[in-house]
This record gives sequence, C-alpha cells and structure tokens, in this order.
Amino acid sequence: MNSPTFVRKIIYLVLIGALLMPILLVSQPAARNKDNAVVQEGGVLSRLKNKFGLSQTRLSQIDPASETMKLASLGLRGVAVNLLWMQANDHKVKENYDQLEATLNTLIKIQPNFVKVWEFQAHNLSYNVSVEFDDYEYRYHWVKKGIRFLTEGIQYNIADHRMTDNLGAFTGMKIGNSDEKFQFRRMFRKDREYHDEMASFIEPDLYDTPEYGPDHWKMAYHWFDLSRKLVEEQRGPQLVSDLMFYMKRPAQLRNQAMGLQAEFRTDEIVREIWATSEREWKEYGDQKITNTLDQTITLNGTIETSERLDRLRQQLDEYSPNTRQDLQKDIRASLRLTDEQLAILDLPLDQRTPEQMFHVEQVLKEIERRQIAVDAELVRQLPPEKRVLALPILEEIRQANELLSTIDKNSGTVNFRYWTAHNQAELEDNAVAGHQKLYDARDNQLKSIFDDEFRLNRQTKQREPIRQGAISMFEDSYQSWSQIFEKYSVLKDGSIASDIVDSLKEYQQMLKVTGLEWPENFVLQDFIDFRAAAGDDDELPTSEQLAEIRSGKSSEEQNPAASESPAGAKPETTPGKDGSKPDPATDKSKDQV
Repeated sequence: MNSPTFVRKIIYLVLIGALLMPILLVSQPAARNKDNAVVQEGGVLSRLKNKFGLSQTRLSQIDPASETMKLASLGLRGVAVNLLWMQANDHKVKENYDQLEATLNTLIKIQPNFVKVWEFQAHNLSYNVSVEFDDYEYRYHWVKKGIRFLTEGIQYNIADHRMTDNLGAFTGMKIGNSDEKFQFRRMFRKDREYHDEMASFIEPDLYDTPEYGPDHWKMAYHWFDLSRKLVEEQRGPQLVSDLMFYMKRPAQLRNQAMGLQAEFRTDEIVREIWATSEREWKEYGDQKITNTLDQTITLNGTIETSERLDRLRQQLDEYSPNTRQDLQKDIRASLRLTDEQLAILDLPLDQRTPEQMFHVEQVLKEIERRQIAVDAELVRQLPPEKRVLALPILEEIRQANELLSTIDKNSGTVNFRYWTAHNQAELEDNAVAGHQKLYDARDNQLKSIFDDEFRLNRQTKQREPIRQGAISMFEDSYQSWSQIFEKYSVLKDGSIASDIVDSLKEYQQMLKVTGLEWPENFVLQDFIDFRAAAGDDDELPTSEQLAEIRSGKSSEEQNPAASESPAGAKPETTPGKDGSKPDPATDKSKDQV
C-alpha cells in the first residue's frame, strides 16, 4: 500500500503547499474600504506597486479597443507585432504612406505602451511624408501632424519622459533646422489654432517672445522642462543618461537666440535670451551627474578637482621637498612653451578664464601625463617608512586624475566648453555690434548696394558719405569679430565661425563683382589662416596664397612685356592702312590709349 510512488506524491503535495505560502505573502492584494482607501497594504508586490505607481491605470490610460485587440490575438501578440512591423517597413520602402499609417495605427492598438511605435510614426509623418510635397505649407501641415501624433501617445505613456523628449526634439529641430525653417518659423508664430490645441500641455504665454511672437525653440524648452518635472517631481523613471537628460533643456535657449539672430537684427531682447542661456548653461555645469561607472561629477568641477589634486601633491612633496620643482622645470623646458602659455600656467586655477583653459588644454594634458609618472617615481624613491605613508596619497592622486579625465570626456560629448564660451561671447558689446553690422550688410547686399555712396560738397570740394554699402559694412562687422576671436579663440570653429565664413564668401564675391582686390592686412586674415591650418577647406584666400598672387602681379608690373610676349621676341606692331608697319619710334597709339 505504501509504495514508493505514493510516498513521492505525498511529498510533492506537501512541497507544493509549502511553496504556496511565500507566494501568498508576496502577492497578497491590498485591502480597501468602501471609500477606496487602503486599510491593509497587502504583500510585497502590492506595496512595491503602490510605492512606484506600477499599475496600468497609473502608468497610462486604458483603451478598451486596445485591450480587446490584445485579447483577440489569443496569446500570439508577439507574432502579430512582428508581422505588422515587417509590413510597416515594407510600406515605408515602397512609399505607400496611407497603408503605412494604417498599419502603424494597428500596431499602436496592440503596443500602446511601446514608445518606439509612437516615435516611428511621428518621424514618418514629420520627416518622410512631409518632404513628398513641394509646397512648404503642406510640409508644415505634415510636420504638425507628426507632433500631434506624439501628443496622442502621452496618455498611454504618462510616466515615460521619452514622449515629451521626442516632442521637444521634433518641435525644435524639424521646424528650426529644415530647409524651409524661415517659412516654418513664420507660420508657427501665426498658427493660433495650433497654439490653442497645445495649450492643454504648455501655455502659449510660456513660449511667447516679446516683439517676435511664439517661438518653437522656447516651446521645445518647455517640453524638455516637462520631462525634467516628470522625473524629479513625479518620480518617473529616468531612461537616458544624466549628461544628456539635463543638457537638452538649456540647449534650446541658445537655439532660440541663434534662430532670432538669423531672422532679425540683434537687439536687447535677443541679448537677454543669451543672458538666460548663459545662466542656465552654467547651472547645467553645476548639476551633479552620475555616469555609467557610478561616478558623480559636475562639468564645472575641473577647477575644484584640479585644486584638490594640487593639495594632494603638496602633501606628497612634504616627504621629498624640491624634487618635483626640479622635475617640473625639466618638463616645461622639454615642451618648448610660448610666453603666453607660460603666463597662463603661472596663473592660479581660479583666475584662468575658460578661453585661457582652452588655449593651454593640450599642454595641461601633456604635463599631467608626465606628472603621473613623476608622482610614482617620487614615491618609489622614498625610504620604506615614508613610502608606506605616501602610498594612500598616491592612490588619491590617481583617483583625482581619473575624475579629471571623466569630466573632460563628458565635457567633450556635449561640447560644454565651446557653448560656455559662446554664451559668454554673445553678451559682449563687440558680438552685438558684429551681428548688427552683419545683418545690415546682408540687407544691403540683397538690395545690390555694394559700394559706399557719396556726394560732392561744392564748397569744400570734398566727398561726403551718403550711405554705407555692403562691402564696408562687412568690414566693420569683421572689426568687431576679430576682437571676439582674439578673446575667445575656441569660437574659431563652430556655429559663429560657420556664419562668418559664409559672410566672407559673400564679401569675396562682392569684391569680384565690383573689381576690387582682397585688402592687404585684412582684419580676419588670422582667422582664415587658423582654419586653413586646422584643415578646414573654406575656399578663402590664405596669407600664403595672397603672397603668391601679389608677388606674381608685382613681377608683371616690373616687366609687363614678359607677360605679353615670349622671351626674346620683339613686340608686334599694327599695320597701317596701306599695309606698311609704322616706325616704333614715332608710333603714338599707346600713349593715346
């Protein structure tokens, strides 16, 4: 009767019963009263669900049609999703946009909480479908349709900041960086119906710019601000790195300022936007950022970390005075530094400007690389009793160097130092004057007013200027920009530099049209030479090229016959009416000409 099979069955039943107990404790639901208030928290899963808001109704709204389609798939939802994605890709390749939209709408019902579905369809509408139309008004309509589509997805993903991130990116980049950006920006300002529609998410007054009207870059700023509030205030999960998450919002302010500068003459309103951009970018630099290695840094922490590194080395030097000083002299001598670089290196860290730091950045990296070897060698030469005390300091020095390297890599990823300098430069009077003169010059260029206009004063017999032409306006602008580049040389490569290069090409073309030569001692010649040496092919005359051209013209002027006839050949003369050749000694035709 008590067979082994029967005993095993009893044991299995007892084990199953024992396992059900912890499952019951973990999954026990919360108990609620008639007012729906929690009177008993329930099991572990229930408490975690309430703590982090993990229920379907708290993560997103429930769509009955969506839930019905999930049930209708009879457990084969994964298969259905794969088939629909393959079908969507096929429609996209074949440019069957109506079928693509219908397929993606089905996908949305099956995967309403999958952000990539919303992102894919929105990108398709705003980027792929819109460019199929020749009329920019139709293109703008489809761009808005893609953005509207993303707003529909928010209700299904209310705790996912990627939805508002995408809305910020689409609103800013697609309207502000398209080939039709000037038309799009103008239509956006006047699109009252769209602003009223978006008011349920962002109040129109929040992105209204004084004198210019609603600005899509400022609207993008507020979409990213909603993302930040979702994570910081509503405790939503953060799904991208700190470095990129906190960078996106302040970046929209500089985009707004640059967008206005491209359309309008720079004024105090634009300057105030730059001031706000500078302030928020600095706050971003002070923001504590945790990277993938679980290191917490701030992008503005270079100076603080460098000062700590100096203090640690001073402690290390107490065990062997004067040794480092001698080695540093050898390092500096081997690097062959300029007087300017030496002067910057002699400044205290807190007195070095971002521009000066950029100027000696590579030098500091090389010095630091050699200093690490000096630290290790200094400790190695110590007596054993001192070496034991110095080793922990050496480890702290290693960690500080590692932190500096991490800050440097993260700063480079978001071009932090460049945008810091750009924000600061835009607040300078020279930058404001440079933008204004550049705008005025291009305005005159469109009117074909290239040269300055004068009138003759009959009494003084002197020419008096009436109106400045585009050429001299460009040159006035370059005077201002030369001072900016002298103070912020990091700006010689970037958005400002690109705009100046474009203007220099326009200036060069006007010189050709008016028959003028490239001026000697041109104020931005160093800027052109710097970019050429860095490998930028701007197709602008460098000092070396100008020297060759001018030396060639100079030799022609000294010996004009050399360029008119072969060496050793006698100049030809023009036959007279009777076919005879005139005597060169009596021929006056050249003088008459």
